[in-house]
Amino acid sequence: MRLQQHSSWLLNTLLPKICRLCQQHSDTDHMLCSFCKDSLVPNSPACIRCGEYLPTSVMQGCPYCTPELFAFDACHAPWKYSEGLRYLIHRWKFVKTTNLTSALADLLLEGLETNPIIDALVPMPLHWRRTWQRGYNQCALLAQRASKELEIPTHSVLSCTMYQAPQHKAAHRHARHLSSKHFHCEQNLKGLRLALIDDVITTGQTAHRAAQCLKTAGAEHVAIWCIAKTPKPGAPCPSTASQFYVMH
Repeated sequence: MRLQQHSSWLLNTLLPKICRLCQQHSDTDHMLCSFCKDSLVPNSPACIRCGEYLPTSVMQGCPYCTPELFAFDACHAPWKYSEGLRYLIHRWKFVKTTNLTSALADLLLEGLETNPIIDALVPMPLHWRRTWQRGYNQCALLAQRASKELEIPTHSVLSCTMYQAPQHKAAHRHARHLSSKHFHCEQNLKGLRLALIDDVITTGQTAHRAAQCLKTAGAEHVAIWCIAKTPKPGAPCPSTASQFYVMH
């Protein structure tokens, strides 16, 4: 144990910490330097049900969601899907930079209530073809890390039965239409409170169908936990902080 501690100290001392966004020496022990972390845009205040940013001028009620529109009961999306975060998540998903998982999980868990009343974490599944193409399910990696931090078990109870083109390749954000048969769950989830782990929520339709499937299997409560929320076109957005990144 002492040898391991000395090794960690030597590595931290001799090897400079590099920020994954600006590629400069970092003043923190995390993935981002303090400047780049402060440049991320919080998605706050937001609707607790759909995760859409709500300006302080909205005194009551969310104009973007109704109980009939989404099958999930709550949405935790602490960040706006802005330039810096888009760069990190793209590398994590499509350039096989899986060593970003821990830091992105920390961003997902930021602002989460202490000791959330959740029985299990359920990673958003990928179709087998997408998993084969990518080599891994990034949401499963995210769920495993969050499970370790929160000491909440992970249950991979959902499967994706229909292949669709990735959301980022759609002509626009409303182009994706999912049927009720997009997801499948064979297990009995009666009475369970579940957190569905995803990376980014856009229209909410994927999360809606997945939550619908979990509810059909008996789940009592389904919350969406994701890193970021893509704002609706024309909707007000949080103030954007300085974003002078050097992307490499």
